[in-house]
Amino acid sequence: MDSKDNQKEMIDPMIKNVKRTKMGVTLMKQCFDVGKQHKVPLKIIPYVGCKSGFAHIFDSLIPDNCGKKIYDVFGGGGGFTFYACDRFGSKNIVYNDHNPVIVNFMKSLKKSPDELFEQYQKHYKKSSSDYYLDVRDRDLEDGVVGAGRFFYLAKNAFSGKIRFNSKNRFNCPMRKNTKCPQIKKDTVQFLSNTIKHLKITNKDFKNYDDVKDGFVYLDPPYMNNTNGHYNAIVDLTDFVDFLKSTQKHNKIMISEQNHPDYLMLSSMYKVFKITLNRSMQYFTQKDKSMEIVAINYDPPKANLMNYV
Repeated sequence: MDSKDNQKEMIDPMIKNVKRTKMGVTLMKQCFDVGKQHKVPLKIIPYVGCKSGFAHIFDSLIPDNCGKKIYDVFGGGGGFTFYACDRFGSKNIVYNDHNPVIVNFMKSLKKSPDELFEQYQKHYKKSSSDYYLDVRDRDLEDGVVGAGRFFYLAKNAFSGKIRFNSKNRFNCPMRKNTKCPQIKKDTVQFLSNTIKHLKITNKDFKNYDDVKDGFVYLDPPYMNNTNGHYNAIVDLTDFVDFLKSTQKHNKIMISEQNHPDYLMLSSMYKVFKITLNRSMQYFTQKDKSMEIVAINYDPPKANLMNYV
């Protein structure tokens, strides 16, 4: 992992006692161990908003029998997908992202880990600011060759920003005064094996509004956020309509920065606040940043008892 992307999370009380928001959503009082770390590095690229550090939170809030399939609808850098495959096995996990560049990378990691590693090594040996700009102008969707280019760009992009313009061209500048980071072949092979049977799709999230009897994880990009780190801003109305369709027949978990009332969550949801301690080059925080995790089911009591 890149040390500047490391983040620690904790779930702490939204308020002093369990209460409800204006929409009737339950705000939970629950304390979690912030020091617990997962046994393996379930991350391959730096990614703003990556949930690789949420493993202990997922361990506590996701039941063992969570559904027939698990859907990571806004897959991004794959933090949740790697976690779910590691815990449940990859046969019943679905990773989805709307961006064909990122989907191509995940497919290449799954099918061709050794070649992906070799492609990265070629870029590593040639790395410079001019070389970075040259690679940025090339095709990033061209199988494992394109995936290797994206891998190189993602590992060297300024402060972990995976940013594309309206034409889906990667447009983040290179990190300044730093060397191209090395990667371990064993890590690439391990993560490839972790997602060995993973189903990978490149669809609009609304295409998953008819799934049933599953666990649907939703980490939408930047609703009500002006930071252009990602080339997709999810329309709030579309997201709310999607929730109305899926929450009736599935267990839902939502990770978001906005208050639950902004998301118009129904009274079936329980919301936990997460305090993030981030050390990222692009962003200086005077105060800790906050996110929420909302679920529409009862969390497993056996797990929560360890944190009361």
